[in-house]
Amino acid sequence: MDMFIEVLKAFFIGVVEGITEWLPVSSTGHMILVDEFVKMNVSETFWNMFLVVIQLGAILAVCVLFFHELNPFSPSKGKEGRRDTWVLWGKIVLGCIPAAAIGLPLNDWMEEHFYNAPVVALALIVYGVLFIVIENWRCLLYTSPSPRDGL
Repeated sequence: MDMFIEVLKAFFIGVVEGITEWLPVSSTGHMILVDEFVKMNVSETFWNMFLVVIQLGAILAVCVLFFHELNPFSPSKGKEGRRDTWVLWGKIVLGCIPAAAIGLPLNDWMEEHFYNAPVVALALIVYGVLFIVIENWRCLLYTSPSPRDGL
């Protein structure tokens, strides 16, 4: 019976991961919060590996879904399409450099101070509110009448 409960917990966590991975929210943050309420009976080492493996599935799904767009060698792409794909990959690599330069040396410190439910919950709430405010502000900017419209 214990094994069945653990499988149900893993299934639930997988559903949360699957939903949050496609939304503009932190799937890792949601995994940290879910772990506060649905604790799996596993070691910390296994839990850390589980988080990587469960997110790997979502990342691989994105790679499969967008394989054509990410593949610079796609036979259906012309010269310009291949060049644009290489530019995209260059931007991805360039964008990863600051994260690696800051994140790798500070990884242990950040995990110690930020890898907990209260900090994650607060960050999700703050960024959620910011998303709503920025989206509403952006919509107002693009739908407001212009002074040139005579209104």
